[in-house]
Amino acid sequence: MKKFLAIVVLGLFLFSCSNSESDKMKMIETCADIEYQNETGVEPTDLLTIKEKINEDSDYEDWFVICENALKKNPETFKAKYILKK
Repeated sequence: MKKFLAIVVLGLFLFSCSNSESDKMKMIETCADIEYQNETGVEPTDLLTIKEKINEDSDYEDWFVICENALKKNPETFKAKYILKK
C-alpha cells in the first residue's frame, strides 16, 4: 500500500511539473508575440507553432530570448504583465 501511495504522489508531482513548463512556454510566447508586434507592427499568426515562429523570423527569436530572460530575472513582474494578455 505504501508503494502504491508513493507512486501516486510521484505521478502527481511529475504531472504538475510538466504543466508548469507548458505554462511558462505559453507566457514566453505571449510576451514574444506582443513585443514582436509592438516592434514590427506585424501580428504573429496563431496558426504557427513556437518552433515555426522562431525558425521563420530571427527578430521573433530575439524577442523570445528576451522574454525568456525576463521571466527568469523577474518572474512575478513578468507574470503580472503577460499572464492576463491574449
